[in-house]
Amino acid sequence: MANSTIRLKAFYSWQSDSPKKTNLNAIRDALKSACEAISAASPSIKVERDEATRNVPGSPNIAGKIMEKIEACDIFIADITTITPRQSSRPCPNPNVTHELGFAVAHLGWDRVILLFNTAHGVFPGDMPFDFAQHRAHPYSFSETGGAAERKALADFLKTAVDMIIAGDPKRPAQLKGLTKEKIQHDHDVRNITWLMSNIHLPTMDDYIDELPYKTTFKAAWFSDRFTAIVTNSLFYVYDPAIRKAIGKLSSGWRRAMSHDDRYHHTANYEVQVFSNPMDAPLRKEQQDDWDDIDKARRKMRRALDELIERIRKAYFEVDLHHTNEKAWAAWRKFQSDEDEVALDLTVSVGKKKRKAS
Repeated sequence: MANSTIRLKAFYSWQSDSPKKTNLNAIRDALKSACEAISAASPSIKVERDEATRNVPGSPNIAGKIMEKIEACDIFIADITTITPRQSSRPCPNPNVTHELGFAVAHLGWDRVILLFNTAHGVFPGDMPFDFAQHRAHPYSFSETGGAAERKALADFLKTAVDMIIAGDPKRPAQLKGLTKEKIQHDHDVRNITWLMSNIHLPTMDDYIDELPYKTTFKAAWFSDRFTAIVTNSLFYVYDPAIRKAIGKLSSGWRRAMSHDDRYHHTANYEVQVFSNPMDAPLRKEQQDDWDDIDKARRKMRRALDELIERIRKAYFEVDLHHTNEKAWAAWRKFQSDEDEVALDLTVSVGKKKRKAS
């Protein structure tokens, strides 16, 4: 039986006080790219963009139709960029967006909401209203001179944010009635921990930590980038202090271990780099100091990872580490496959050019 298509609606609450290029169109185009990328990666998922009275025939009550659309959507994206002059004593976002955001939170819940703030037109987070500041908003920078790079960065963030909401499928306020605060926070943490662990391949981590300071690999660096992208993401947060502490220690240890990448050189296997001198000559004092620093970072990572896994196994039975591990490995294999295709296309292209030249 063919898999059925999952259709989701992402409602974009925009404002026209800021320049269209930097806000309305920048976010609209980035959201379009994000939705297309999600469908390309998972053909069974279709995220349909919606806004205002788009695809509504006739002359309806605009405010009423917008509320209907928001209540029926799955994901809500709001542009909360400051619209008042910079010298204003009371900076604030667009009032229509604020009204729609309040309605969305009441019906969808904060976990289905994505807040965007363009730092080219305001001070983040200082300009945000107190109630907004208590929730994670994502700052992006897109000025009148912005272009493809800024648009891609925004699209990449939106893809990650929408992917997380799809994967977590957060309960709406109506579904949460009767649940305790502790249960709500626990379920929230399950979603975020699953997201994080689906981007950490534990056997790769074990090998990486065990082989430092002598050896590191491109694969470990690739997983490091994915780990960092998640823990620094505005949407990532865990309530559990033990999990939060372990993640913080793992993050700082990993950064410290990778801060000496200039000490490593490639081997015959291009994906492997080693910390050594030619002919295995003794390390100089400054090299030994860095070696020792990496070793300390390695030990910190080992303790932090062990603490993280132990806490997950003890308090988060819903997180299947075997399943998340498989997802992390599948992502790495897909990356390798994509890289091989690019290399093959390049080789074919070069071959054609050589034949034409001859």
